[in-house]
Amino acid sequence: MYQSAKRTILLLLVTIMCTGLSAQTILTGKVYDSQSRAPLPGVSVFVKKLQKGVTTDSRGYYIISLPQGKFDIAYSFIGYQKAMKKVSIADKSVKLDVALSVATEQLGEVFVTAKSEARKIREKAMPISVITMDQIKGTVSDVSDVLSKTSGIKIRSSGGVGSASRISVRGLEGKRIGFFIDGAPMNENSDFVNVNDIPVDLIDRIEVYKGIVPAKYGGSAIGGAVNIVLKEYPPHYFDLSYSLRSFNTQQVSAVIKRNNEKKGLEFGLGGFYTYADNNYRMELPLQKGRHVERDHDLYKKFVLGGGLTSTSWYFDEIEFEPVIVFTTKEIQGIEYNIQGAVSYSDAYGLSNKAEKTDFLVKGLDLDMSSLYAYSIYKFQDKAMHKFTWDGEMLPPVHALGGEIGTTPNDSYNQKHTFIQKTNLNYLLNEQNSLNFNSVFNFAKGIPKDTLKDAVIGYKTNFTSRMNSWVAGLAHEYHTLNNKFTNSFTVKYYYYSMKTRIADLFGMGLIDDVNMEKMDFGISNAMRFRFTPSFLVKASVAYDVRLPSENELIGDGFLITPSGNLEPERNRSLNLGFMYDATNLNRNRFQFEVNAFYMELSNMIRFTGGSLQSNYQNFGEMRTLGVEAEVKWDATNFLYLYGNATYQDLRDIREKQPGSAVANPTKGDRMPNIPYLFANSGFELHKENLFGGKGQNVRLYTDCSFVEEYFYDFEQSIYQERRIPRSLTFNSGMEYSFGDRRITLALQANNITDEKVMSEFNRPLPGRNFGLKVRYVWK
Repeated sequence: MYQSAKRTILLLLVTIMCTGLSAQTILTGKVYDSQSRAPLPGVSVFVKKLQKGVTTDSRGYYIISLPQGKFDIAYSFIGYQKAMKKVSIADKSVKLDVALSVATEQLGEVFVTAKSEARKIREKAMPISVITMDQIKGTVSDVSDVLSKTSGIKIRSSGGVGSASRISVRGLEGKRIGFFIDGAPMNENSDFVNVNDIPVDLIDRIEVYKGIVPAKYGGSAIGGAVNIVLKEYPPHYFDLSYSLRSFNTQQVSAVIKRNNEKKGLEFGLGGFYTYADNNYRMELPLQKGRHVERDHDLYKKFVLGGGLTSTSWYFDEIEFEPVIVFTTKEIQGIEYNIQGAVSYSDAYGLSNKAEKTDFLVKGLDLDMSSLYAYSIYKFQDKAMHKFTWDGEMLPPVHALGGEIGTTPNDSYNQKHTFIQKTNLNYLLNEQNSLNFNSVFNFAKGIPKDTLKDAVIGYKTNFTSRMNSWVAGLAHEYHTLNNKFTNSFTVKYYYYSMKTRIADLFGMGLIDDVNMEKMDFGISNAMRFRFTPSFLVKASVAYDVRLPSENELIGDGFLITPSGNLEPERNRSLNLGFMYDATNLNRNRFQFEVNAFYMELSNMIRFTGGSLQSNYQNFGEMRTLGVEAEVKWDATNFLYLYGNATYQDLRDIREKQPGSAVANPTKGDRMPNIPYLFANSGFELHKENLFGGKGQNVRLYTDCSFVEEYFYDFEQSIYQERRIPRSLTFNSGMEYSFGDRRITLALQANNITDEKVMSEFNRPLPGRNFGLKVRYVWK
C-alpha cells in the first residue's frame, strides 16, 4: 500500500515537471565494457538518420528523445570497437543497454578510460582539477606529493610519514576542505583515515573541486573538496606492491578480487600496512645551526577491508564492505625532546552501497550508501621526566607526569559514527536534469581521562552527541550541441550539538551546551564552449560551513572546547578559461587559467594558548588570486607540465574580536599560508626501449618552488618568524615489463637537500629515496 502510494505521488510529480518537455519517446540505456562490465563514460551515441547524438554520463547512462520509427544507433568510444544497433520506436519508452568490446589495437585499456573520464570531469562548469592514474601509477610518492603538484593546492604537514597533514585549496584548509573517498565524506574520521594513508596503487583518479563543492557530495565544505576515486578492478584480479623509503619507511599493499558470473557475485579483499621510524635529522627552529635526530616519531598503520558485491539482487549493484584500522603514532617534540607521549587509534566499520536505475519511475537513478564506525582513540602522556635536546632531565608538567601541555593524559575516547547518504538523479529530458542529495551524520563521543581528572580535581570530559543534515538540490541544463552548460544548486544545513563543558581554570564550573543551528547556501556555475577545444567557465557561490565536532568540543587533551563558535560564511567568484586540444599525432596540449575572489566571514582559526589551544572565530578574511596550468605532450614520448599560483589572503577585520579596539593587523597578509608557489616537470616514456614486447620505461623530474612567507602576522621588517623560500627537485624512473604485470620504480626526493619547513616552522625531511616493486595479475 505504502509503496503504491509513493509510486503514484512520484509519477504525479514527474508528470507535472515533464509537461511540455517530453513530446517524443525516450530511448535510454547503459554502455559498459563487455568483459569487466564496468560502465563507460563519454561514449558517443549517435542517430545517423536524425544527425543528433549524446554522450554517456559518469556512470555510463544515456538518454535521447526520438520520434516514432526505426533507427540505426551508433555507439563509439576511443579504444573500443564501434557498435551499431537497430531500434524500433513506438509510443513507449525503450531501454537499450550496449556492451562494447576492446579494440585489438589500443594504448592500454585503463589508460584510455581514465583519460576520457578525466577530461569529461575537467570540462564541468565549476573549477576543477583532475589527476588521472597515469600520472600517479608506479610512483613511490604518496598522495600529498601528487596533490602538491597541482595548481592552487598545498599539503601542510608537520613531519614525516603519518604526521598530521591538512589540505589547502586556494589558501583555505582544514575542515573547510571536504575530504571524500568515492564520494563518502571522511572529514569527521580524519583521526583514522589520513589523505596519505591511501596507497597510490589503489587510486584511479583524484578530483579537486575549487570554490564550489557539488551538491552530490554533501557536507559543509566551502573552500573546495578532494575526492579520491578508488579503482574498479576487473572480475579476476590480484595486485601486490612493496615500497621501501628512507627513514625505514615501508609499505605493503595487496588487493585480490574474484567473480562468480553465474551468481552475479564478486568477492574482494584488500589492505595495506605502513611502518616508518621517521628518524630524520632536523635543524631546531629556535636554535639555528643546531641539528638533532628525531627519535620518537614512529608510525604504524594497518588497514584491512573486504567486499561483497551482487548484481543479481533487486539493485543493479549492491555492496557490503567491512573494514578495520589500527594506528600507532609516537609524538615528536620540537621545543623539547619528547620521549613518552604516544597515541593509538582503532576503528571498525561497515559500509553499504546500493545503485538502482529507473528507481520507482523511469529516468530516476538512486545511489545510496551508509557507514557505521566504532572507534577508540587513546592518548598517553604520563612520563615522569622531560628532556631537553641536550639530554638535560627536567621535571614533568605535573607531579603526576606529562611532557605536553599543562597536565598529564591517559585518555580513552570512544566514538560511534553513522553516515547515511542518498542521491537521486532524475533526467527530465535531453537538456535538463535534477539531482537531490542528502547526507545525515550522527556522532556520539564518549571521552574518558581519569588521570587528567585527578590532576584538575573534577571531571573535565563529557559525552557529546552531534547530528547534522545537509540537503542539496541541483538543476543542470545544457544545450543540445553541448556548447552551454549551467548548474544551479541550493543547499540546506542543519546542525545540533549536545554536551557539557568544564572550566579548566580551577573553578570547577560546568556549562551545558545544547546548540541547534541551521543555514543555507546557494551557487551557480556555467560553462560556454566557443570551439571544441576552447571553453570559458564562471561560477559564484554564497555558502556556509558549520563548525565540526572537533572544533566545538576539542579532543579531550590538547584542544579545549569552543562551544560558542559561529558558522563560517564564504562568498566566492571564479572566472577562467581552458584550451584543450589533441592534434593528429594524438599529442595533447592543455592550458587553463582561473582568477578567483573569496570573502570569508566568522573565519574559524586554530589558535595557540598558554594552557591549551582552541578554535576561535577570527573575523573576516579576503582572498584575491590567480592560477595557471599548462600540460603538453610535446612528442609521443615527452610530456611537459607547469603551474603557478598566487593567492593574496588579507585580514580585513575592522576591530579586534570582542572589543572596540582597532585591529592593528588590518590589511596584513594572513600568516602561515603560502601566497606564491609553482610546480613544473617533464616525463620521458617509451615502450620497448630495450627491445622485446610488453615493456615500458618512464623517466620523470619534478620541481617545486614556494616563496618565503610569515607564520605569524608581520609586525616588523626585522621579524624572524618566517618560513624560508624553498626550491626542491624530485626525480625517478619506472620500468614495467610482462605487459605491465611487473613494475620496478626508484625515486629521489629533495635531491639538493634543500631546507624545507612546513606550518609553524616545523622541519620536514631533507634528501630521501624510495624503491617500489609491484606485481599485477588479471
